[in-house]
Amino acid sequence: MLEFFNQYSAFITIPGIIVLMIALLPIKGKRKQISIYSIAAIVGLSAVLILRPGDSSVATEAEAQIVITSGSPVFVEFFSNSCTACLASQPIVRSLESELDDDVQILKLNVQDSLASQMIRDYRAYLTPTFVVIGRDGEIVWRQSGGLLDKGAALEALEAA
Repeated sequence: MLEFFNQYSAFITIPGIIVLMIALLPIKGKRKQISIYSIAAIVGLSAVLILRPGDSSVATEAEAQIVITSGSPVFVEFFSNSCTACLASQPIVRSLESELDDDVQILKLNVQDSLASQMIRDYRAYLTPTFVVIGRDGEIVWRQSGGLLDKGAALEALEAA
């Protein structure tokens, strides 16, 4: 739970604080109101755009299949750059990645990329974020859809895979 409050929480809190501060300011004059509200909108939008999880870790679906069929356990993250829970889960995912053995493969798939469309159907990742652990035999060992990553459960599943 401690990892939830981080720089990605700014996605929600910064625009909220800015709007609250502006709402409490006694601004006189329409011209001043418009310029201050515009600045607040730009700052809020900038915060949202800066905090993106990024792109998929592979360029094609064929590359993704190579990772999945590698014979190693695979941790798959289906995410979206516009998903608040995806943004908030990023520090937990990075923490998990740092604790993984070298033989565990990591596969990140941005659901907005065209390469992910078939993978979304195959792994029923209709909700973001969706986390999946695929065992050495290619079967799904564990899955979690929506909300923050349960790091302990993911680690357990990866150890058992």
